[in-house]
Amino acid sequence: MAGKEEDLQDNQCGVNLDREQFCCSVCLDLLKEPVTIPCGHSYCRSCIESCWDRQGEREEYGCPQCRETFHPRPVLKRNNMLAEVVKNLKMMRYPQPPPPSLTLPAPPDVACDFCSLGRNKATKSCLTCLASYCDKHVEPHYTVPVLQKHELISATMPVGDKVCTEHRKLMDLCCQTDEQLICTECTVDKHKGHTFVSILELKETTKERLEKVRKQVQEKVQQREEELETIIQAEKNVKSSAQISKADCAKAFSELISSVQNRRSKLEQLIEAQEKSALAQAGELKQRLEKELGELRGRDAQLLRLSSSDDVVYLAQRNSISVAFQDFAPGAGPPRSFTDVTACVTELKAKADILLNETWPKISATVSYVDFSLPPAPNSREEFLRYWRPLTLDDTSNYPNLNLVDSCKMRPSPIPYPPHPNRFTKFPQVLCKEALTERSYWEVEWHARTLSVAVAYADANRTSDESEFGRNDKSWTLECSGDTLKFRHNDVDMKVPGSCSKKIGVFLDYQAGILSFYQVSDQMLQIFEVQTMFTEPLHPGIGLNYEWYDTGVFAQLAILK
Repeated sequence: MAGKEEDLQDNQCGVNLDREQFCCSVCLDLLKEPVTIPCGHSYCRSCIESCWDRQGEREEYGCPQCRETFHPRPVLKRNNMLAEVVKNLKMMRYPQPPPPSLTLPAPPDVACDFCSLGRNKATKSCLTCLASYCDKHVEPHYTVPVLQKHELISATMPVGDKVCTEHRKLMDLCCQTDEQLICTECTVDKHKGHTFVSILELKETTKERLEKVRKQVQEKVQQREEELETIIQAEKNVKSSAQISKADCAKAFSELISSVQNRRSKLEQLIEAQEKSALAQAGELKQRLEKELGELRGRDAQLLRLSSSDDVVYLAQRNSISVAFQDFAPGAGPPRSFTDVTACVTELKAKADILLNETWPKISATVSYVDFSLPPAPNSREEFLRYWRPLTLDDTSNYPNLNLVDSCKMRPSPIPYPPHPNRFTKFPQVLCKEALTERSYWEVEWHARTLSVAVAYADANRTSDESEFGRNDKSWTLECSGDTLKFRHNDVDMKVPGSCSKKIGVFLDYQAGILSFYQVSDQMLQIFEVQTMFTEPLHPGIGLNYEWYDTGVFAQLAILK
């Protein structure tokens, strides 16, 4: 007994486990092959390795949560205890009972009429015998020929409830006028002249009605499941967006603090340089004044001696001594105070305080309101055009032999562009300059053997065989070729039903993690939609496939007129 109580307590403790505590803060899912880094935070091995790989070769590696840095790169080891906890957590289920108003009550147990004291539960009821039987006592109805002709049904309610209380006969009709079950004798007295249907007809119509209700319930279930999935995705997006926002704000404040510190350092250097220059100027003036003062004191002593002499002849010979001497003006001299500099810095601080006080309420109000609900997806082209985003092709990323015209159109060219670190070198494709992090819509017009309409991260590969759109985990593309449509991501191709269109519309709902492709018309026809979670800003991309002798090859971003 004690052992059962301990097991129950263990199970109760298990139910209280918070699933969020065992989620990776990078992928926001339950930990897979958990590893713990030196600061104590745990991640999926693939997630933390991917984060550090994106940082490249560097002296320090940081924790995405607490920003603590490590040198050298930590060696990751599996956290066996945490892996076991996550495994058990995945096996646990937390059933939530449906609301009472939506839950049909279970049929009550019917006791066997032949068991002493009705100990056993009846499984069958006989409409001929008007009795209920357990599995043991119903056996004769399967083996005795006379009883085999009796009508058996599942024992869902006592047989007595199916018998007319007035005539003690089985209720085998339904009075549609009074909407109640009756026996055949009820039709000639109390229910005379009413409309009746047999129980079998009522059974069929009830089944049809229940099937319709069940279909409506299933549709409602599907609707609620989609809404639940939307909310779950919204939760993930809120967490991801919050982490990105905190990192971006921390970076902005760090840059602001660094900028202020740099200005402070430069100001201190300027003051020190001015101090040094002023002291040098003062030293030079001091030396000249001290030299002249010495000369003047010597002249004064000489004149004193002469004036004290009694020798008239000697004085007459010295009568030609000039009283003139070389003089100079020392000027204003070096600055005696830096109070003006202090006043300027104090004025700057006052202006910064005013700007902060004016801006902070707006920042605080923006942070305080988070729109958790997602706006409905657009349907018509007019609704899509509300999210129209003007785009510009990046002339540092285009394939060397793709000529860009007016920053929105590209076509093959025999004259190559000069090399650039951002340029695609293996495949004729290009990215746009704009990085998208919100709802955006754009259209692509084209003529070629194959078109790739894509989005990609800025750090997607540009030079290897995996740099083609969709051949890596940093790009997503719809490929149109003749009458064939394919969607590709991470080198996995998926055939898409439908035909190619010469104008493809692309709708990105970054926060919801939705990327959709459409045939452009008044009523947009969806070609394909993928739902995932984007972790970096996305750049639209276009790729072409053609032969050198093909004519009229081009692709362009449609311009909204």
